[in-house]
Amino acid sequence: MDGPLDINEIWKSLGTWGRYQRGQIFICLFTVIPVAFHLLSIVFIAYRPPFECKETTPRDVFPYQDHNDSSTYTFVYHQCSIDVFNNGSNSSLVTSTDCVSGYKYDVRHDASIVTEWNLFCDGGEASELAQTIVILGQGVGSAIFASLSDVYGRKPVHIFCHIALFVVALGTAWSPNPAVFIGLRFIMGATQSGTVLTLAVTALESLPVNSRYLWEIADSVFWTTGFILVAPVAYIFRYVSWRYMQIVFAVGSAYSLFEYWFLEESLRWLLANGKKERAEKIIRMAARMNGKDFDSVINAASTKANEMEAFLAKPASIPPEENSLTAEMDIQNNSNDDKIIHNDRKPEKYNALTIFKHKRILFNSLILWYTWTTNSLVYYALYLGSTSLSGDRYINFFLMALVEYPASAAHWYSIKRFGRRKSCIIFHTIAGVSLAVSTVCRTYQDDVTALGTVSLVFNFIGKFGITASFSTVLLYTPELYPTNLRSVGLGLATTCSRMGGMLAPFAGSVANVIIWLPGAVFSVMCLIAVYLTSLLPETLGHELPTTIAELKLWYKANTGNRRKTKKVTAS
Repeated sequence: MDGPLDINEIWKSLGTWGRYQRGQIFICLFTVIPVAFHLLSIVFIAYRPPFECKETTPRDVFPYQDHNDSSTYTFVYHQCSIDVFNNGSNSSLVTSTDCVSGYKYDVRHDASIVTEWNLFCDGGEASELAQTIVILGQGVGSAIFASLSDVYGRKPVHIFCHIALFVVALGTAWSPNPAVFIGLRFIMGATQSGTVLTLAVTALESLPVNSRYLWEIADSVFWTTGFILVAPVAYIFRYVSWRYMQIVFAVGSAYSLFEYWFLEESLRWLLANGKKERAEKIIRMAARMNGKDFDSVINAASTKANEMEAFLAKPASIPPEENSLTAEMDIQNNSNDDKIIHNDRKPEKYNALTIFKHKRILFNSLILWYTWTTNSLVYYALYLGSTSLSGDRYINFFLMALVEYPASAAHWYSIKRFGRRKSCIIFHTIAGVSLAVSTVCRTYQDDVTALGTVSLVFNFIGKFGITASFSTVLLYTPELYPTNLRSVGLGLATTCSRMGGMLAPFAGSVANVIIWLPGAVFSVMCLIAVYLTSLLPETLGHELPTTIAELKLWYKANTGNRRKTKKVTAS
């Protein structure tokens, strides 16, 4: 295995969907399901049932008074307070106090962390914080484990994160108090992010460039399946402590203890880091499993690599078509590792500060950051609030997850039929209008019972819209940056999404005070996103620019309604 090798050609020669690749992809997809459990299991583990103050006595309210007199009191119970009236000739309010005897609800006392640790009223923020901390942990985990996987490899970092996730998730079931629970949830978020991130990279690097989109589809399906399974698991364990439910969710990752012997290291990472002996073992194993000849695979990869080197070494007189093809290949690979030379110069180097130095790029970035924040906030808030909707909370959550299947299908059809920008506009419009209708119906459902069902239906439609828009903007974002700024642009956008995800758990608490406010805010934010997205350029059918200069020309020609028929190509 001397000389350069074209990794894409290796996978093609081995057969894109050979036995080896199918086995590796299956391991990755199988891992997605239990990892997804921990992101939204909090919906049931921290379930807050309808409640009010438990019945009390004058002795509990007035512990320092003499209750042997003939005075009597009437108690009026609310969710977080008790009004005490004197039953004398002139009945009057004596005092208002908190729930001195605890709370009353219709589930067992340890059905969730809320009921076990009395996280109602003043202590209610702890349950919301538990989910916020998970999102924060995900952000920290992404930053740490992404870098470690580039240094030490995808496999060791993935195995470490997955085992740590299993251990921490299992240990969470024995949390003695809210503080320990929240701390473990932070670690859970970090290790979950590391597990998913390294898993996705490993899978993508095991497929040829033209087949990688299939992983995104399969990953979305299995991720949604993981969410769907949360509801039946929670339903089965509805009459026991939340700790048993947590144990079941944790056990889903128990096979991480044996995953080391089944999951292989990324071949691309091995070759990029000069570990040719390990790479050769994997290629030989894959060739044997796929029924291919090892020498033929290596010869094809070597020939392709030499052709590419010769092509890239050509002088500046390269025909425009070939130069354009080279730029497009660089964009498709979405990698900064390739030192492609254009006109005898290395590509320009950019960083996060570059975005703030160019007004047009910054303007578009602000739109994207707002859109990502909106999508994340609405997406997670709808999930977390599903148990408070009218109807059975298990069915509501199940349907809320199930709607992601048609949303994914609509996303892929729409981006091919209408393009990225119009798809974002369509799906945000669906989400904004549906959530507005749902909010109005929910506000008046006490007066008209049927409105509760109508509200639920439009809530699901809103979830459909926000899920499809989330998938679309994920694809759209990296296409709006030049090649060497693409990863930075996507990274900043996902950071903004964490902010929305961290705010989402508190939507339920706000709704308890002002029932219509969260839905109204979500609707308005989606409709604002509709207008802002219309100002972005369309990327469908356009070769993506590779430099800032080309990007500015492209923006000028294709932004908003000023899109021109002439395409700006890389030169």
